[in-house]
Amino acid sequence: MMNTTRKCLLFVVLVGLTAAMAAAQSWNHDPNSPIGPNRWGFLGGNYNSFATCGSIVGASTSLTEVGKKQTPVDVLPPTAITSVLQDIAFRYRDTPFVVENTGHVVEVPYENGSEIRIGPGLPDEYKLLQFHFHAPSEHTIKGKLADAELHLVHQNALGELAVVGVLLQIDNAHPNPLFDTIMFGAPLNSGDHELAGEINARDLLPRSRSYYTYTGSLTTPPCTEGVHWFVMAQAVGISKAAVDRLHLIVSMFPNYGGYPNNNRPVRPLNGRAVLFNRE
Repeated sequence: MMNTTRKCLLFVVLVGLTAAMAAAQSWNHDPNSPIGPNRWGFLGGNYNSFATCGSIVGASTSLTEVGKKQTPVDVLPPTAITSVLQDIAFRYRDTPFVVENTGHVVEVPYENGSEIRIGPGLPDEYKLLQFHFHAPSEHTIKGKLADAELHLVHQNALGELAVVGVLLQIDNAHPNPLFDTIMFGAPLNSGDHELAGEINARDLLPRSRSYYTYTGSLTTPPCTEGVHWFVMAQAVGISKAAVDRLHLIVSMFPNYGGYPNNNRPVRPLNGRAVLFNRE
């Protein structure tokens, strides 16, 4: 029987290989593009490494979905199951940070030493690896998109991922100024990075710690499943200028052809339960 260390190493190698394939394969978020999200499942080269993403077939809306637990989803509060879950313990530290333009997202890699703890079902420490942005949002609430969405990506010692999603809504009266710092510190050219100062990711979170949770996937190729998702119930304010800047950066990504959005359309729940934890 394969021991835990070997399993962990194998998982990390597989994730690394699929990430490398995703980086090498051209794709974008334009639903009308031959390399857009409706066609991701047909991309991925000879290894068919994006098959889990699924595809919209032809002009119809029939879905060829190899992956059955995909993200994002439409979170419907009336149908979400209220459950007694444990609050997420955010243990984030101040850190110097740089803003990177990856060609698909605006991303901030995070230094070691910050983590979340979730229990009792997920008692492990999940270390914060990076956070990045999509505009408009990927998750919807009752079918409605927010103006943008923040994803904080974490990983435990076994390589399992937990992502905290924060919906961002334009609120010029009460915007979080850190989003302006990040967006206007982000380079316009793909592959570039800019030193943006110091940050604590805790300052990007809403005051309420209530959240929705379900099991899903990465929202970009290779759409790997088995990701624990935690979507915060309360949105955070962001300035219109910061959202406009994010759309401008996205429109300049290679392979996007001026398309200004980088959100994946919602996927079917396929019988999955969405649990709601009230703070």
